[in-house]
Amino acid sequence: MKKILITISLFVISMTLTGCDLTIPTQSREQPKIESVVFLEEKDNKQEYLIYFSDGTTQTIFISNQTNIQSNDITVEDLYNTAVENGFSGTILEFIDAYMDVTITNDSTKAIQKGLKSSLSIRAVFKRVETTNPIFGFPKENIVEYGSAGSGIIYKLDKASGTAYIITNHHVVYDSKSNTTNKISDEIYVSLYGLEQEDNLIRATYIGGSETYDIAVLKVTNSEILKNSMAEKVEYVNSDTLQAGDIAIAIGNPENHGISATQGIISLESEYIEMPNSTNTDVITYRVLRVDTAINSGNSGGGLFDSEGRVIGIVNAKMVDESIESIGYAIPSNIVFNVADNIIYHSDNKPNEKVKKAFLGIMMRVKDTVVSYNELTDQIEIKETIEIQSINAGSLASNHFEVADQFISITLNEITYPLDRLYQVSDLLLKVRSNDTVTFTVLRDNEILDLNVTFLETNFNTVD
Repeated sequence: MKKILITISLFVISMTLTGCDLTIPTQSREQPKIESVVFLEEKDNKQEYLIYFSDGTTQTIFISNQTNIQSNDITVEDLYNTAVENGFSGTILEFIDAYMDVTITNDSTKAIQKGLKSSLSIRAVFKRVETTNPIFGFPKENIVEYGSAGSGIIYKLDKASGTAYIITNHHVVYDSKSNTTNKISDEIYVSLYGLEQEDNLIRATYIGGSETYDIAVLKVTNSEILKNSMAEKVEYVNSDTLQAGDIAIAIGNPENHGISATQGIISLESEYIEMPNSTNTDVITYRVLRVDTAINSGNSGGGLFDSEGRVIGIVNAKMVDESIESIGYAIPSNIVFNVADNIIYHSDNKPNEKVKKAFLGIMMRVKDTVVSYNELTDQIEIKETIEIQSINAGSLASNHFEVADQFISITLNEITYPLDRLYQVSDLLLKVRSNDTVTFTVLRDNEILDLNVTFLETNFNTVD
């Protein structure tokens, strides 16, 4: 019989086994295992399956994704707890391995189809002035037109009005030799998947961006193509939850040959890389995800998607060397969308084109790091102890914090964000707006304190 693979998520135990009336025996080498699962039908928001066991017996189960679990519903965790009560001594993962024999599989087709609806190819046209010096006569200035190609994602979408906000890399629409004042292309076009012909180009305008974060936001208004398209805005995940080994699908416009997809995994969930700035006068440090997904020129600004078609990052770079293969980089989604929201807030229909970031005036450091394995979620967890190393005299922080304060959490707009990694503090400061009061929960001299800090307009720095 053909084996049907099913996916069980242990992150949220919302899958329930209903009406099973199962009794979990004690641990035994003779315990029959599941050989195959056959889908029968779906009704009342529940899917009926027939399970075939290795001893020839069968059993019908119902799988429900409803959150209002009924009294006769049994979760995977319920089954495990019952087994423990009957003498099973292993972990929940060992229980699944011993009794369920479930193979986890990922079918990326649906994820890619979903991602394609939110993906764009981008063309930026630039002009620069070139001076020629003929043998006879005066120097002559010529306007030279050239372009760049990249990718983008639809962040916000109002089909009724044909309006969309688009995220891409700053370097896709910027060139240091451009004759525009801000060096940004004043002729930007975007194309939807399958509509990349010249007749279907959509004109976009630059709202704002940051070379420091390599993020830019574009805007499309009153587009008939958008109004009548299959386009959708992206869904995205908290990139702090990503793990090495997670699926990483890049959708973009490699070599300007049209939107396409490649697939790999996350090789490292967070690291820092250095790249020269646009004028080669300085170096910029980026926090990125490392992936082994195939990345090529033109993928810049395109989405990096997970196995469910949700954005986990924006592709921005790759390692190029004869001795190196399959090392690409993407800006984590938390940074991407925090920066994009910041730009839209401060720049849409306003003269400002830059990111404005809240500034505390402190230097932080990692005092300690604990690495552990969570058996329930099957994830390796890294927790850092973050403390204040120094405080700038006269800064906003000097009125509230003390050296050696340890950060526990930040509460902004009634949402509390636990702080387990040093970079999270900087990421969250991008979400702060003028006149916001932010609660910093810290540990000071073995006492937990809530420090309420109000950020005024003077407590923000402009980020290029």
